Amino acid sequence: MQLKIVKGTRDLYDDEVSRFQFLEEKAKDVFKLYGFKEIRTPIMEKTELFTKGVGEDTDIVGKEMYQLEDRRGQSLVLRPEGTAPVVRHVITNNLMAKNRQLRYYYMGPMFRFERPQKGRYRQFHQIGAEFFGVPTADADLEMFLLLRQYFKEINLTDVSFQLNSIGCNHEDCRPTFKKELVEFLESHEDRLCENCLRRTKSNPLRVLDCKVPLCIEVTEEAPKIYEHICGECDDHFEELKELLALHDVQYELNAKLVRGLDYYTRTVFEVYSANLGAQSAAGGGGRYDGLFDLLGAEPVSSIGFALGLDRLAMLTELPETESHGVFVLGHDRKAVSQLVALCRESGQVTHFDPSQASMKSQFRQANKLDVKYVLVLGEKEIESGQVTVKNMLTSEQSTVNIKDVKSFI
Repeated sequence: MQLKIVKGTRDLYDDEVSRFQFLEEKAKDVFKLYGFKEIRTPIMEKTELFTKGVGEDTDIVGKEMYQLEDRRGQSLVLRPEGTAPVVRHVITNNLMAKNRQLRYYYMGPMFRFERPQKGRYRQFHQIGAEFFGVPTADADLEMFLLLRQYFKEINLTDVSFQLNSIGCNHEDCRPTFKKELVEFLESHEDRLCENCLRRTKSNPLRVLDCKVPLCIEVTEEAPKIYEHICGECDDHFEELKELLALHDVQYELNAKLVRGLDYYTRTVFEVYSANLGAQSAAGGGGRYDGLFDLLGAEPVSSIGFALGLDRLAMLTELPETESHGVFVLGHDRKAVSQLVALCRESGQVTHFDPSQASMKSQFRQANKLDVKYVLVLGEKEIESGQVTVKNMLTSEQSTVNIKDVKSFI
């Protein structure tokens, strides 16, 4: 049998892992500043959580979910996104009855059966946040400010926001716009692709997101949804734009931005980087005030976002770090192991070679590991109870008593 990795997945190692860790640690720092607490949900959920919450007419539910059946015939799915599981947690634990507001963040793998390409995988990683309980645009602003600060912390300066409002499900809002949009699309059906012809009947807003060139031309002339929303949604959108201006958050209005999930209401946004090329969206989010209701609970005002960690890692330059740690060289296994333990007790990252390779070979290993100090334990050093310490940055060399190594390094 020839061993191969599953298509659309990858192993993360070396610098790639370091980039992921850097992005995750910076995110944790920023989330803490904004009062968000971490939540870790299972990677498996019941299928109905996503068919009800995300929407059966979405690409995710219709074509991309990894479904499985357990031995009792229960239909399960590897989570394709992070919001619905967090909402499920809040509902099943009745948390909104105990809290006026909740702020959660999550990190972890998601799964979708998509065509693999640069920056897009079938197992991919997300950082996300969910904010529950605030109906006003202040909560929306929090998302933008948090994201702006996060991008500053990871030294990404070329990111930009795109913003839209897709209204709500009240009859005089999104449903009315949908009828107008369908009339427009039907008048141009000879120019639409097969998918968009189908979506015109099942989910017309998704036509606005089509990437087929001729469909893009058609939808450029389509009515703009933020010009057709109800009074309450319009007030919310205007308030958000005023708050963004107050905090000097730059954005571009995009009337064709609808996101790919049915639970969104009012505010939707995406984050872009020109350096990502065709996969330029690094993440996005929006309000989903109706998701709790879809899942059989009392409505809760909610907003969130998710960032694609795999795509962010493509943009991330790891900050330069100083050489650190030590490498213990020697052929006396007992003496080496004792010195290694001593160094680790002092909090030093400590390496050694248990294979008893030549001293020259061990020095080469130390160079590759970019350690600050090499500790040499030869026969002479062992007899005298000392160790030779070489500073790999300055090439200075000293001999110190083994018992004084902790304070020296």
